[in-house]
Amino acid sequence: MRPTRPFDLLFILCLLCTATAQAQIVNIEEQRITGTDDTTHWYGYLRGSASLVKVRDQSLRLSGQSKVQFKQEPHLALLLLNLNLLRAGNNDFAKQAFAHLRYNYKIREALTWEAFGQVQTSPLQLLHQRWLAGTGPRWRLLKSRDGRQRIYLGTAWLWEHNIFSDDNGEQFWNRSSNYLSCTFRVGKQATLITTTYWQPVWGRISNYRLSSEWLLRINLTRRVSLTVDFTYSIDENLPPDAPKETYIWQNGISLQL
Repeated sequence: MRPTRPFDLLFILCLLCTATAQAQIVNIEEQRITGTDDTTHWYGYLRGSASLVKVRDQSLRLSGQSKVQFKQEPHLALLLLNLNLLRAGNNDFAKQAFAHLRYNYKIREALTWEAFGQVQTSPLQLLHQRWLAGTGPRWRLLKSRDGRQRIYLGTAWLWEHNIFSDDNGEQFWNRSSNYLSCTFRVGKQATLITTTYWQPVWGRISNYRLSSEWLLRINLTRRVSLTVDFTYSIDENLPPDAPKETYIWQNGISLQL
């Protein structure tokens, strides 16, 4: 195989920066849709993109995302589908997919019971398939009078079935899935949203997954915002040859039409 030239490497890095990155823990807090009201029970969208570029090597990028939510208190159901592929030359730099289904039942104003299931694949991390199912409570610890400051805490029992590639076998685990989600707003100028997940195996605390995402949005004008998004994750349950630690830093400009 021909060695990667500096220009090729720079081009691939640019593609990676624009690709949608999928951590092994899906941030459901970011996916919840809060814009619906009592008269709009259904909400959703379907997005997809494809690009084929040839400089020296041919690069192919495919991505698709679908989100459907139904809300009629005390019930809420959420379905997420996601596919991401980035191939440059003969190498796959991103190849991930997942499907997530979640149901919420509001017990009272600050307490909700959740149940969920998920299937995902990530061959670059030697994960052929991962099946998840779980259930547990979600508490709203804080909500300011104007609703702009919020803190949520969730905990759940999680059953997990991993099927690894390259003869790494399969595993079954029972985990404790816990998350803390916070939203803070400073006037009309800045918003900080952070969500941290911690998922240890019952009785084996050294076998855990950790993911933390921080999103800062600063309004420069009424329609233009600066965004800074940082995600860090660790998965101690992957095979020895798989990358266990990942992080993503993205800076961007948002224009509201």
